[in-house]
Amino acid sequence: MKKNYTFKLKLNEEMAKKLSSVSKSEGLSIQNMLTQLVRQKIQYFERVKGNIQKSALNESSLDDFEVEEI
Repeated sequence: MKKNYTFKLKLNEEMAKKLSSVSKSEGLSIQNMLTQLVRQKIQYFERVKGNIQKSALNESSLDDFEVEEI
């Protein structure tokens, strides 16, 4: 069974309004835009520093996330 992981993001009012404005201008929901940005950052990291090793993934904590089984 697959799992989705969610987390809370705190922004001040100005950043929240700007995020909303940018996502609307890109034709994306805030959720989709943030997912796209995270994906791009991971790809950049791996391009510059190499693939993230499975051992590092195994050591990573998911404590900051809520889990939803889908």
